[in-house]
Amino acid sequence: MKNKIVILLVVMSLFLSILACQSSTLFVPPTATVEASSTPLPPTPSPTSQPTPSVELPTVTPSPEMTVTPENGWNIYRNPTYGFELQYPPGGDITINLPEEARIVLPKELGTNLDEKYLDIQAQPLGGECLSPLTQGLSPESMNPETLLVTNLEFTVLKGSEGAAGSRYDWTSYAIQDEDTCVTLDFVLHSSNPLNYPTPPPIYDPEIESRVFSQIIGTFVWFIP
Repeated sequence: MKNKIVILLVVMSLFLSILACQSSTLFVPPTATVEASSTPLPPTPSPTSQPTPSVELPTVTPSPEMTVTPENGWNIYRNPTYGFELQYPPGGDITINLPEEARIVLPKELGTNLDEKYLDIQAQPLGGECLSPLTQGLSPESMNPETLLVTNLEFTVLKGSEGAAGSRYDWTSYAIQDEDTCVTLDFVLHSSNPLNYPTPPPIYDPEIESRVFSQIIGTFVWFIP
C-alpha cells in the first residue's frame, strides 16, 4: 500500500512538470509597437544671419561763406587815383602797388602742385570795351563772357587758361566800369605738372582755391576820390 502511494506521487510530479514545460513554451510575450504621433514635431529652426545694423554716415555740412569785414582780419586795398577799394584775406601780400596796376599774392594750400595764386588789378580811364589784358589775342567768339551782379554792381566774367614749359595758368577775370573808369580783377592759379617733381605732389583742388575769388569780388566798392 505504501509503495502504491509513492508511485502515485511520482506520477503526479511528472505530470505537473510536463504541464509546466508546455506552459513556458507556449507563452510568447507581446511585441511593443510605437505609433507615430499625429502631432507634427516643431521644425528645427534654421540658423539665420543677424541683420547688419545700418550705420548712418555723418552729413558733411559745408562751412558758410566768410562774412568779409575788416573786423574779421581782412585787409583793405584802396586805390585813391581811380576811386575804388576791395578787401583781401589775411596772409595776402601786395607785391606791386601802382595807381594803374597792383598784384596781391593770395594764400593757398601748401603741399600741392599749385605754385602761385594771385590777383592782378588793372585800372585805367575807360576808352572802348572794358576787358582784361589776359583776353588779348582771343577772338570774341571764344571768350563767352558772363554777367555777374553783386548788389548793384555788374561785372563781366571771363575764364581762360594757357600753358607753357610744364606750367599752367588758369585765370578768371572780373571787369567792372563806371562812367569813366575800367577796372579788371584777374585771379590766376599758376600750377606745375606734377611729373616735374621727383616726388609728384597732389593735384590742387581748383574749386577750393577759387572760393576766395567771389568773396573778394563781394567787397568791391566805388568811392569818390
